[in-house]
Amino acid sequence: MVTGTATDPADMVIGVTDILSERADRIRNEAIMWQPLLRSAVIKEHDYNVISVYDTMTREQQMERLKVDGLNVVKTLINLSISICNEKVLQHVLVLVNDALKDPENIRYFEEVESSKSADLLGLGPEAVKEETKLSSWEPFLDLLNRPDEFIVNQSCLILAKVISLGSFRLDDANLSWFVNWQCSQLVESNNYLHTVLASQQLMLRVPEYRSTFYESSALDKMLNVLSTRISFQLQYQIVFCLWLLSFRLTYSNKLLDFIKPTANILRQAMKEKVIRIIMQFYRNLLDNFTPPRKPAELMIQGKVHVVVGQLTEKNWKDEDIKEDVEHVANVLDLMLQDMSTFDSYLAEVKSGKLEWSPLHTNPAFWRENAQKLNQNDHEVLRMLRILLKEEKDPTTLAVCAHDVGEYVRHYPVGKYNVDKLGLKERVVCLLENDDPKVKSSALLALQKLMLNNWEFMAKTNA
Repeated sequence: MVTGTATDPADMVIGVTDILSERADRIRNEAIMWQPLLRSAVIKEHDYNVISVYDTMTREQQMERLKVDGLNVVKTLINLSISICNEKVLQHVLVLVNDALKDPENIRYFEEVESSKSADLLGLGPEAVKEETKLSSWEPFLDLLNRPDEFIVNQSCLILAKVISLGSFRLDDANLSWFVNWQCSQLVESNNYLHTVLASQQLMLRVPEYRSTFYESSALDKMLNVLSTRISFQLQYQIVFCLWLLSFRLTYSNKLLDFIKPTANILRQAMKEKVIRIIMQFYRNLLDNFTPPRKPAELMIQGKVHVVVGQLTEKNWKDEDIKEDVEHVANVLDLMLQDMSTFDSYLAEVKSGKLEWSPLHTNPAFWRENAQKLNQNDHEVLRMLRILLKEEKDPTTLAVCAHDVGEYVRHYPVGKYNVDKLGLKERVVCLLENDDPKVKSSALLALQKLMLNNWEFMAKTNA
């Protein structure tokens, strides 16, 4: 079950410094001359009478006005959203619309408008128009997504998401698909309004009926690309929030496994409690969705999630929910680690791309038992070690990689042929020019093992 205590979900998920909020604060304080718009017949007299008074009120007074005359005010705001072309004035109107939706209770006025005909909205009477010209409370904001002004577009995006998500009204499949695809087109790191687009998706994904359309779009691929870049913790939180909402269904879980690696990277560096909390909730759902949870657990172990979670269990959490989630994930991963063989653990570490000195690498007994297993699956482990030796920058990982190549041929002498054939020897030789002395030393020892037929004899000679 998705729960939330914030008055306005969009306010909860948008950072205080996002561009939309900053611009809205400035626009809200700009004075609009409504009378010239009335004289030029841009707006109707009834709408002028409503907006000219409403716009002079403080936000608190506007909220009180909505309680007693909400339907009338909302009708006027929608009419103005349709009739006004001037960008400055339209921006101002959209800010007022979004302000009205800060209190989710006001969604009922938009739902009442939804059942009204365009004639009723324009004050002309139902006989003045045909049935097929019926307008709704969401269509004007969908149309505004085609405007060139970035603020108008993104404010309309957030308003539309609220109108179709906060109440009981649900957008039809065709328009929903169009809107979701439009959102996907905005999911790029360079978008200054990325906070807003993600906020609109967080709102919509709270609605179970919308999740399949979202899942079947390119949204997850776009999110994966963005999450793999250097973005703010707020954007990280918003993306993982969307993943968490999707993770309540097993149907979506297989595709969500692709996000374990980038979220594990984020978790290792996370400082904000809310980021840690949402990742833990996401992981917990994934582990609970699979019986047994081996598939997600192995990916988490590859990403060293078990190490980070082990550290998190020692923290004194004030929030009982996050404490429970951390302990749950830790327990599942511990059980999975116990079930995995030592070679499974080694393989998971190599796949993680980050190696550390541990008994898995330094214990001769491990290599005597497992050296030949590096040949499995067309030398899968050797090929991964070659990639790490070529692309990794971390000195510890490079030193351990070189050590492992040496131990492989030490305990499986025939493997020297595989090392040469796969280009591993060449990569180890390159490490002799590495700036880190520990990397150089590890590479030199590995090459000695490669070149000598009897490593044990050499060890005794040097003793």
